[in-house]
Amino acid sequence: MTNKLLFIALITLLWSCGSSSQKDLSATTDTLKYTVEKFEKHSQTCVNKDSLCATVSFEYPAFESAAFNEVVKQEILNIYHDDGDSTKSRPKNFEELAKPFVDDYDQKIKEGQSYVNKANAQYEGGFLAMPWNMEAYCKVQRQTEKYLILHTNTYWFMGGAHPVSMEYYYVYDRKSFKRITLDDIFVQGYGKKLLPSAEAIFRKQENLKPADKLGEENGYFFENGRFILNDNFTFTDKGIKFLFNVYEIKPYAAGVTELEIPYESLKEILK
Repeated sequence: MTNKLLFIALITLLWSCGSSSQKDLSATTDTLKYTVEKFEKHSQTCVNKDSLCATVSFEYPAFESAAFNEVVKQEILNIYHDDGDSTKSRPKNFEELAKPFVDDYDQKIKEGQSYVNKANAQYEGGFLAMPWNMEAYCKVQRQTEKYLILHTNTYWFMGGAHPVSMEYYYVYDRKSFKRITLDDIFVQGYGKKLLPSAEAIFRKQENLKPADKLGEENGYFFENGRFILNDNFTFTDKGIKFLFNVYEIKPYAAGVTELEIPYESLKEILK
């Protein structure tokens, strides 16, 4: 091999090693085959299109792997089931989650006008002034050479002042379907670099000064006023994007908060 060819080969090798993390995060086409499946359940009062009733509606991708399909379904179940509520057993499937929801609505309808009047006085907007809804729409948001990313939008309403909508990202290894965490993509001790970088970007987009506190006095819910990142993240063409849902770090009226950290500032800690 000539010196010129040896030099080219060496440069190619070094480039491929140095950009392996970036290649893992670059988007590809949808190469994992899947179909879109739906689950719906309605309360008995849903006799007409304009009926005052309860509806549960889930839409999600179904892959060739039966085991992974169960993982996807469990993610949706986890959103709507509170493990801290000892009065409710953990649902095994969508039917077990949906049935109590629609049955509860029908029961309250049967309890009559006296219940409606009491509920309307207690809850702004009327407890039964609108239909109840429990919805989740999960789709394939992005595929890279190594990762599969799902994005789930949810909507929940049981009366009261307003509905609650949440968004969730789920990153999986394409081969093992293992849920990926920050520990999987960053080197050990990454927090010393990641958190300051993320907080600096957060403060800039929130128009906060370095000395401004992140507590309730400035409208934030960070525990002890200390900035943190959650595990609700995805990969974009430019960086890693984190999403904070309503009530997570701000009041409901503030909506969701997105925070994108460029790959350029993370290259030292990416595996």
